[in-house]
Amino acid sequence: MNTTPVEAEDRFLNLLASILNDSGSTCVQPSLRRGVLRMAVSAGLPATPEESGKPTYLTLLRQPSFTLFFMAASASTLGSAVVPVALTFALLQIGYTATAVGLILAAQTAPTVILLLAGGVIGDRWSRRRIMMGADALRCVCQGGLAALLATGHPSLPALMLLAACLGVGNAFFSPAESGLIPEIAGEKSRIKAANSLLGISNSLSAILGPVIGGMLVGLGDAPLAIGMDALSYALSAACLAFIHLPQHERKLTTSVLTDLKQGWSVFRQHKWLQLVTAQYGLLNLVTFAPFFVLGPVIFSSMPNGARSWGWIASATGAGGVVGGLLILRFRPSRPLVAYEISAALLTAPLIVLALHASVPVLMASSAVFGLALSILNVTVQTTIQERMPEEVLSRINALFSVVATGLGPLGFALAGPVAHLAGPRHALGVGSGITLVSAAALLCLGHIRHVKAIRAP
Repeated sequence: MNTTPVEAEDRFLNLLASILNDSGSTCVQPSLRRGVLRMAVSAGLPATPEESGKPTYLTLLRQPSFTLFFMAASASTLGSAVVPVALTFALLQIGYTATAVGLILAAQTAPTVILLLAGGVIGDRWSRRRIMMGADALRCVCQGGLAALLATGHPSLPALMLLAACLGVGNAFFSPAESGLIPEIAGEKSRIKAANSLLGISNSLSAILGPVIGGMLVGLGDAPLAIGMDALSYALSAACLAFIHLPQHERKLTTSVLTDLKQGWSVFRQHKWLQLVTAQYGLLNLVTFAPFFVLGPVIFSSMPNGARSWGWIASATGAGGVVGGLLILRFRPSRPLVAYEISAALLTAPLIVLALHASVPVLMASSAVFGLALSILNVTVQTTIQERMPEEVLSRINALFSVVATGLGPLGFALAGPVAHLAGPRHALGVGSGITLVSAAALLCLGHIRHVKAIRAP
């Protein structure tokens, strides 16, 4: 489509004025800023974001409840980001095999999957904030116990799996409550994407710092300190949640838990697109996430400075996630599930590169692509669900999505080691990449995916 010079100028002024409004930048000369805003107003633009009726991320960050929620999520996410590198390499260093590491990860994920539906029902029946606080307390105790075991010697595999399972129980009740609380914290549907994007950026920043901290602490022989930091982060998260004040919504418990579960399943079945992306996310956990996060450290564990190198690679994932979060914060795909499928295809980049024996810098670049794609994928699917599902069943819908989407995770973690032993780590990574690419191409051909359009703010 051709654009006239006047239209091009208007678009340029609109974009520049919008950037200046949103940033509130003090590095721009006030006179220049006022001049641009005057031109924007003369072109028909509102003088401030608030006048446009489109709340920005700045509006959210000015709300005390969202700020506390953001701090709680950021604290626990940073603590958790330190653990994977620290725990995996610590276990490998004291003699555990890749299969044992996979079993421990599976022990954590299995109770999460089993109890997610119960967590979703409870999240729709009682205070989501209090459920999250209780889950944080349980996770704090579990990680504190794990840190103590690692500090005192060579913990047994059953003890490690038991603590991992308890952590998974906490995750099962925390996750549906958190997903249901985000729209309440945001206040309006038009703010949900911004809320998810800000939380995604925080997750990505944690993914940058966490692996580096974890790798450095393992290199210094202080993995228990890394696990202890995670325990402390859960305590801080619970403290922030305790100070959040939200309007009390009376939830009349007139139906049984089983009836509530059937109601959530009925709503879930009404949306074909939701069923498709849920099944695909489960496939991603089986053939993409599990091989990458288990076999990547295994490949690097036999290399000099392998823990530190893998820490930098994992941090590149976080850097890409920050870029992806900023992109999805600023721009809204008109067809969100098309963006979701393209992002799913891009997730294969580091798996392909690992399979091809690439250098660390190339792996870091591909991991950045992985992080960018994962950030866009997660924000897109969460926002699409939260905008379209009724608030009273939101925790149940998120639980149903999570139980199916992550249900194959324990199987993937448990099988990653044996499959790599039989076929070789690099062949396993290559096959996983191929399956992911085929699934993304197949779903892009379906109208149920292509025809879902973004909900615009009124």
